Amino acid sequence: MQEKSVLIVEDEGVVALSIQAALTKMGYRVVGIAVTGTEAIALATDHKPDVILMDIHIKGDMDGIRTTEKLSEITDIPVIFLTAYADDETVQRAIRTKSHAYLVKPYNPRELYSNIEFAIYKHRMKGRSGTHRENLELYLTRSADAGLLIDMQNTIVFANSAAETMLGWTAEEMQKKPFFSLVNPTVSTADGPPDETIKGILALDAVHFLPPVARVSTKSDRIKTVSLRTAIVREESGENRYLLVLMK
Repeated sequence: MQEKSVLIVEDEGVVALSIQAALTKMGYRVVGIAVTGTEAIALATDHKPDVILMDIHIKGDMDGIRTTEKLSEITDIPVIFLTAYADDETVQRAIRTKSHAYLVKPYNPRELYSNIEFAIYKHRMKGRSGTHRENLELYLTRSADAGLLIDMQNTIVFANSAAETMLGWTAEEMQKKPFFSLVNPTVSTADGPPDETIKGILALDAVHFLPPVARVSTKSDRIKTVSLRTAIVREESGENRYLLVLMK
């Protein structure tokens, strides 16, 4: 499975290195750090990253928004704005670029991960035939990580081969099982039972509610501790949402 790549556009050296370290820890390959719009366009053209993290106030004649507009003329690489500025004028300018997301520093690592994964997923699935659900399953099939797809009823509706290897269950055995019967992310259930908690997470896009570590139960009754990465994905209509779970 090809490693997913990210280009960072950030002119504060310490901040850029911090973001790079966070991305590396998440499993991404950083293809470069640009400090100007001109450098960003050159690096994006040369390396063709899967996604670009774009600060807005950067060095040079072009700010991050103008750079994104220029990039859209030559490539369809998804851009995620990662900036300290959230004034209305800046946000409205950013919206007009049709970027994937607008995150304000200091960012939540889980939120950053979710947006990167969803941006890459949407870009890779663009123009493909099939339903959104089918494309999600195709995405997981090609993932090197153990992957599960959970619906709003807390049911595992798809499991890839890496999940079969990790857990010992076949995909057919895992399907129709409640997510929490196999994976215990130590979610607080103070506000309701686990199945209602999953619905709340999906309804509110509160993916950060799930911790980064979970205990999983294998078919042989072994308990494994795994890193848990999650993203919420939704149908274009917005009616159906799924929790995408990656484990390693």
